Formats: sequence, structure tokens, C-alpha cells
Amino acid sequence: MNNNFNLSPEQTDALLSMASKKMGIDPADLRRQMQSGDMSGVLSGLAPEQRDRIQNLMQNPAAIQQLVQNPKVQQLLRGLMGK
Repeated sequence: MNNNFNLSPEQTDALLSMASKKMGIDPADLRRQMQSGDMSGVLSGLAPEQRDRIQNLMQNPAAIQQLVQNPKVQQLLRGLMGK
């Protein structure tokens, strides 16, 4: 998994655990899918509107950059990183 936000292994595990609970999937399965880049299993459990929004976001680097630059997202990431 690409660790662009310099999360510690413990922080990554905690984030995966939180996300997997929200999505109703096993944390190990989520990790494998993210590492492989094949998110079809994760996306299949979402509502069609959510799935489409995420797929569109993942295919648009400019939108991802804009999302990451959002102050609220930056605050969330700092909190996850313990900064």
C-alpha cells in the first residue's frame, strides 16, 4: 500500500480497521485489495452512487489533489498521524 502520508504501521492498521468496520469487510481483505490496486471487491459493497463517485475520483488525479488539499481532510490526516 502506498503510504504517502507517512502513517506508522499502527496508524495504518487503525485506519484499515475503522474503514473495514464501516464497509463491513475484513481488514485483511481490505489491505490486500488496496495493495493490489483492485478495489472492485471493496466497491461492490457500496451503493451505486457511492461506487460511481469513488471510481470517478480515483480516475481523476486533479480531483484527488484537490481533496487532499482540503483543510478538513488535512486536519483528519494530521489527527490520524498523531500530529
